[in-house]
Amino acid sequence: MGNYSILVVDDSQDNLKTISSFLKETELPLTILKAPNGKIACTLAEKKLPDLIIMDWEMPEMDGIETLKYLKNIEATKDIPVIMCTGKMTTSEHLKTALEAGAVDYIRKPVDKTELSARVYSMLKLSESYREIKLLNATKDKFFSIIAHDLKSPFSALLGFSELLLENHATYDDAEREEYIRFINDGSIKTYKLLENLLTWAQSQTGRIKFTPEKINIEELINEIISLLEEPAGNKEIKLISNTERDLSVNADKNMINTVIRNLISNAIKFTPKGGDITVKSHKTTDENNQEFVKISIKDSGVGISPEIQTKLFKITENVSTKGTEKEAGTGLGLILCKEFVEKHNGKIWVESEVGKGSNFKFTIPLTK
Repeated sequence: MGNYSILVVDDSQDNLKTISSFLKETELPLTILKAPNGKIACTLAEKKLPDLIIMDWEMPEMDGIETLKYLKNIEATKDIPVIMCTGKMTTSEHLKTALEAGAVDYIRKPVDKTELSARVYSMLKLSESYREIKLLNATKDKFFSIIAHDLKSPFSALLGFSELLLENHATYDDAEREEYIRFINDGSIKTYKLLENLLTWAQSQTGRIKFTPEKINIEELINEIISLLEEPAGNKEIKLISNTERDLSVNADKNMINTVIRNLISNAIKFTPKGGDITVKSHKTTDENNQEFVKISIKDSGVGISPEIQTKLFKITENVSTKGTEKEAGTGLGLILCKEFVEKHNGKIWVESEVGKGSNFKFTIPLTK
């Protein structure tokens, strides 16, 4: 089992201490959150999204059943399992009320440590299984939505324009024919890139992409990618700047890191208006545990990302697809792929951004000695 967070809700400080103490003695890797009433519990649950909630029934102002019903009506918290904790569970009628409100289990008061441990362990395993199923379903839904919409739409446009050109090419002058040909070519390039990302992502999901680390020079790799992307950047009069640490090498899968950097720079081009600039930096850094990393950042002078959208990036369960400054289309798939490849290297990826002030995507790769 992984690391989990449990929210304990009770208006009695003694009960909060007792339950928290029992949970700590289970030796499970837990983060314990506490709430003295239903209102605070709702706020914490929405903000922290715990893996499990242990809820007292009898509380002033907002009792456990009211709190439970509130959480079940919110998209972000509706699937969090809730264990009711109360002496009222001595009757089948009260048990029925709790289960109908959305509780998945119950614990009687006074709380028995062995019973608490068993029920919590069982619910956390259930929560873990549910998360895996939800992720698999989201992956499948994402895959089919891209095929159904993001691939079908551009192919429909390509077929339409090629058909017009085929049927009417004799009546078009050279300028009109060139315009149609250019549109078909541009559309084909963009659709191929999308298909390439889709196939790469599909391979990663089935474990068919081999992880083959080798010693790579980061500066050389970044400069190679920049040279390939100079044309699309030039079309928007965007300046690509490389500010990399010299002679910096890392043991990594070259194809994966290439995909990450290429996707991030391509996104930066997409969301940066004409005349902007994009700076790619790399340098060695150390964390609080003296672990050495290579940190790579792609900073743009683009439109920026709202805090709400930032929380949805890198998540397969979220549908984030925003058009670029020149109405460039996207699926959000590239960032999900970036996250998977960075984490394959035991690194981290994140974004720092402010609307109207650009974005700075950063990721790290541990240095192995």
